[in-house]
Amino acid sequence: MRFAVPLAVLLVALPAGAAEPPLVEKYLHTGQLVLGEQVLERELKKNPKDDQLRFGLGVIRLALGLERMAQTLHEYGARPAGDIDLLGGLPVKPNPEPNAITYKKFRSLLDDGRRGVIAVEATLAGITDDNVKLPLRLAKIKLDLDGDGKATDDFSTILNRLLGGRGEFLAKNGEFLVHFDRGDVAWLRSYCHVFAATMDIVLSVDFQTEFEHNDTGGFPKVLPKFTGTDAERKAILTASRGSLRFAEPVRLGRVREHLLEVVKLNREAWRHIRAETDDDHEWLPNAKQKSVIGLPVRNELIDGWLEILEEFEKVLEGKHLLPVGLLIPTDGKGFNVKTFLDDPPAAIDLQKITTKGIDAKYLEKGTDSDVGKLIRIVQLFDPGSSGMYMAYFN
Repeated sequence: MRFAVPLAVLLVALPAGAAEPPLVEKYLHTGQLVLGEQVLERELKKNPKDDQLRFGLGVIRLALGLERMAQTLHEYGARPAGDIDLLGGLPVKPNPEPNAITYKKFRSLLDDGRRGVIAVEATLAGITDDNVKLPLRLAKIKLDLDGDGKATDDFSTILNRLLGGRGEFLAKNGEFLVHFDRGDVAWLRSYCHVFAATMDIVLSVDFQTEFEHNDTGGFPKVLPKFTGTDAERKAILTASRGSLRFAEPVRLGRVREHLLEVVKLNREAWRHIRAETDDDHEWLPNAKQKSVIGLPVRNELIDGWLEILEEFEKVLEGKHLLPVGLLIPTDGKGFNVKTFLDDPPAAIDLQKITTKGIDAKYLEKGTDSDVGKLIRIVQLFDPGSSGMYMAYFN
């Protein structure tokens, strides 16, 4: 469950010679995130047309969401282990004396994160000024990742970790200056939907058995504590993994809605980015600009990305069907993703699906999706950096 990467990447300034930093930067640099949110809310009420304030409010709410999730995971001693990576790159500090966590509490934690990014997206959605600018020095952002009341964690260190040590650009841009603009607003909103969709996918599934019986899972203290033998634990997990059970299937319909917004906002982002004529500390650049993190963007990359998203959109809308006949019996029909997500089954028997197939209501005759176009996403970018590019483009 690599759900945290997208959230942390979202937080990824003052250009040389700028007269005055935006109001939000003061609170990001001192780690006074709660106070900053309150001040920006007050100022935005006084100046409702100030989209820089609105952009700053969205960013500080995002920082608060990252900080709170890291603190909560720290409280329960989350660690990357076994089948479930609870951290997914999120900078969670080790906790030698963690509290015990329950399945219900863990689901609540994830849903809190989902609601947080939805609030961020709603804030950013109010931005209408095509010329909005938010210059920030990201390296000086301070966070309190363990909840000790001291905001001493530098965002530059966090970013370097998330990039796997590939933060060479910080040597040339020590303050990590970035000029966020209108295209980045749409990009950030899109990433909010990516994160929300990820949370809804996870929360749609009933994984209580796996959570409570996985001895190599991500929390050292899980309640209720399993008191059986290792052989009994293994037998329980083996039986459980034979089916996929949906605890809250209605969430899958929301997943489809979020992903459709991702496609829409990607188009909006690239439309604004491609129209830019400056080249000033760009977060996501067009082909004539330079990226602050050193990843070049070419027109063919943008065109290829948008082409893949267009096909993805047709699948989500049910206009194109997935040809899954090589995997499950379909009687020559295609799998309608829209029908499945909007009206999912209570469970899927993973052991029988390859022989008995899936409910006929999800299968129909129609236009098959160009699956090759969808999987060419891994071939679109340069070898060795495709994963980073996909996270970068979202």
